[in-house]
Amino acid sequence: MNRMTFFCRHTDRIRHHWHGHGTLNTLGFLATRIVRCRRYVVFDASLEIERPCTLWGEGEQLQSIGPEEVDTALTPEVRAFLGDADAQESIEGVRQGNQLFLVTNHGEIQHCGYILFETRQTKILGEKDRPPLIACCLTAPAARGRGLYRKALNAELCYLRTRGYRRAVIETDPENAPSRKGIEAAGFRLRREISACILLNWLVLQKVREDTRTKWTLTVL
Repeated sequence: MNRMTFFCRHTDRIRHHWHGHGTLNTLGFLATRIVRCRRYVVFDASLEIERPCTLWGEGEQLQSIGPEEVDTALTPEVRAFLGDADAQESIEGVRQGNQLFLVTNHGEIQHCGYILFETRQTKILGEKDRPPLIACCLTAPAARGRGLYRKALNAELCYLRTRGYRRAVIETDPENAPSRKGIEAAGFRLRREISACILLNWLVLQKVREDTRTKWTLTVL
């Protein structure tokens, strides 16, 4: 992504946030973008060995949405589930080549997740070779506890294997025990824990703990 595209995308995001949330809320949003501190646990999965196909339950169906289908697939129901205002950047990413996955049950949307192919987030996560990142996964509260997250992750890994990828990564908050459980159940393994402070969405100071080693790194996005 060149600097002009990056600037335009974030300007559009700020404008959209202002229209949806007002001036004071937008100023607060911008303040959080000056310095952000986050903690991540990073998992990866090998795609070199064939994985079993996902066994969906009765009425469950997976929908894969790419750049060609995104505009026609964004029905009011889909937008409402994704959280229209907050999902604009992710939706734009699908238009640029990422992939959106929806799981429905008898037509009702119960889960969503994205595969990001070109994202600076992988650098924050310590992934220099930029593997695809599974991100922004959400399961409807009424559908939790049924293994949808695990099944969707497995289906997404199978999709990536058919595209020729050898490895995929995913991250979550260290305190999100249900997410970690679903990730591990899908065959991912823990790689590292990261504490990151991001300045102006440009410079990242990272404390990385991997295996028994801890190191500090400074990364330019």
